Amino acid sequence: MRQSAISFNSGTLELEGVFGMPDDADAKVPGVVLCHPHPLRGGNMDNLVVMAVYHTLVTRGMAALRFNFRGVGNSQGSHDQGDGEVEDVKAALEIFRSLPGVDSDHVGLAGYSFGSGMVLKGLPHYSDVLAFALISPPPRFYAESALPKDSRPKLVVCGDQDGTVPLEGLSPFAESFSQPAEYHIIPGADHFWGHQVMEAANHVSDFFAANLT
Repeated sequence: MRQSAISFNSGTLELEGVFGMPDDADAKVPGVVLCHPHPLRGGNMDNLVVMAVYHTLVTRGMAALRFNFRGVGNSQGSHDQGDGEVEDVKAALEIFRSLPGVDSDHVGLAGYSFGSGMVLKGLPHYSDVLAFALISPPPRFYAESALPKDSRPKLVVCGDQDGTVPLEGLSPFAESFSQPAEYHIIPGADHFWGHQVMEAANHVSDFFAANLT
C-alpha cells in the first residue's frame, strides 16, 4: 500500500486526510471516500472501523481517502452540527477525484455512524458518486433522506446488538430502498464492532468491488 498525507480546502478551512493506493496499480483505479464517526465523541479518521475499511479497500485494488472533519485533529474549524460537515464531504470528493491514479468516474462514498449520517444528509450534493455504503447509520438521519428512492447501488451494514441503531427503525428504512440495495445484519456486533470489525469491512469492500470495478 502506498499512503500519503494530504490537505485540502473546505470553504475557507484546511482539512487533513490520508490517501491510499494499491502498490501494484499500473492504471487508474476506482476509489472510495470514507467519513468518520461523531467528532464530539472521539470520532476521527483513525477510528478502528474507518481504518479497517480503508485498508481492506486498498488491499482489494481500490483507492481510498479517509479525512478528518472540521475541528478534528489538524483540520481547521469547529464542529458545525452536520451542516459544514456536508461541505467537508463535498470537498473531499472533489479533491479525491483529482488525485493521481484515481478513476474519477468510478467513485464511491462510505460512512460509519455520524459519517453515514453525512452521506444521508448530503445526498443531493453527491451526484457524481456511483454507490453508497452506510455502516451503523444513526436513526435521526433517516426521515429526510432521499436515499430510499435513489437508483444508485447502496449498502447498509449494522450489528444486531447495536444499542445506538435499533433494528426496529433501521430495518424498515433499509427495506424501503429501491433496488439495487444490500442490507446485512451481523449477529453479535454492537455499534463499535470490536473483534467483528472485519466482517463490516469485508461487506463494504465486496460491495464496492462489485459496483465500482
